[in-house]
Amino acid sequence: MKTTKLILIAMAVLLLVFALTGCGGSDDTTTTTSTTTSDDSNGTAVSGVVKTGGSTSVEKVMNALIYQFQDDNREATIDYEMNGSGDGIKGTIDGLYEIGHSSRELKDDGTEDGLDAIPYAIDGIAIVVNSGNDVADLSTEQLRDIYTGEITNWSEVGGASAPITVVTREDGSGTRDAFAEIIGLEKGGSNIVASASIEDSTGKVQTNVAGNPNAIGYMSYSDVDASQVNTVKYNGVEISEATLKDSSYALKREFLLVTKSGAALSPAAQEFINFILSDAGQKLVADNKLLPIN
Repeated sequence: MKTTKLILIAMAVLLLVFALTGCGGSDDTTTTTSTTTSDDSNGTAVSGVVKTGGSTSVEKVMNALIYQFQDDNREATIDYEMNGSGDGIKGTIDGLYEIGHSSRELKDDGTEDGLDAIPYAIDGIAIVVNSGNDVADLSTEQLRDIYTGEITNWSEVGGASAPITVVTREDGSGTRDAFAEIIGLEKGGSNIVASASIEDSTGKVQTNVAGNPNAIGYMSYSDVDASQVNTVKYNGVEISEATLKDSSYALKREFLLVTKSGAALSPAAQEFINFILSDAGQKLVADNKLLPIN
């Protein structure tokens, strides 16, 4: 009888051990499942805050990319500060940003060494005038002379007799640097006429030109609102997606993602770059009147 009781007790203990082990295994499986979130667009969703900053010209497309990425990765935040290409590049060098945004190439004078530039879009630089201005075409020479103050009246380029108000971007702007290089101004546009009105974003350029019948400016094509301003042909070619693709419209530049060479990016930052270069990201680039790189 005692032997039978001992056998029954031993069996009960074994059953209890198996039960406890099974519960523990079940709990572990549940925990793993709850901390891994699947996402249809980029595999496993990531989390964390990614600090980025720089070019204002990329605002429209970058906000669209950020919105979609954050929608796919609900625990991730892309913090984008719009302060110009120069500040974006400097912020990346200083470690303030994991990703800088630039609408110009990196300088080759040694001040911006130690960075990697990843192109993701091609943007046209539109020449814009007030909607009441009937000047429709400007050559490289005419545009250069307007911006250096050699031409000061619209009548000199086929328009009405009225003084030209030159509108430009601030020193360090990627759009300004690219514009200056393409039309043959001094580096960084240092010889732009001193009386020029200076604006610190592509949107403010458009607002200024829209409100001044004698103004001329340059801005990102992707941000042009045809209800506010007119675009001017450059060397006889109208700016459009088609003329940017075939390069017949020569005023264009690349949008760049800038990172510090050799620095390990956070998983969220790396996934954001991967998304921008993916088919889904490049479609958003195209949807915002830019030319995809891929």
